[in-house]
Amino acid sequence: MKKMLNIEEIKEATANTEYEFYGIRVDKIKYNTKETANNSHQLFQDPDFDEEGELIYPYIENGIYKGFYDAGELDGTCVIAFDAENNSSIQNAIERTKIYSGSYIHVLGGDYAEAGNDNGEIVISNAEVLLSVEK
Repeated sequence: MKKMLNIEEIKEATANTEYEFYGIRVDKIKYNTKETANNSHQLFQDPDFDEEGELIYPYIENGIYKGFYDAGELDGTCVIAFDAENNSSIQNAIERTKIYSGSYIHVLGGDYAEAGNDNGEIVISNAEVLLSVEK
């Protein structure tokens, strides 16, 4: 059975922090607590072409982005956002992350974030790893 974080573990991880933004990320990369997570990339499933018919973003054939078109690095790490004071918000974020594949689940925090493309997603700059567990 796959490991999934629970509300108590997340509240414990965020309890002694004062970040403005928090989120959960499922990833293939293992991080340790207190590390800064890598910046995410803007990925597309479908190709995009310019006016001359040339591919705009390269197709990735190997590595963690295999099978996607990479539009480049973002200014932070993509996460599903939650309010650390609100159990319902935390539970909602836990549920939303179940669709993502990866071997690790991370709780991240940071002081600056911008909206992401997916529903409930934000991009946290210099995201600190507050908790990391293997699925």
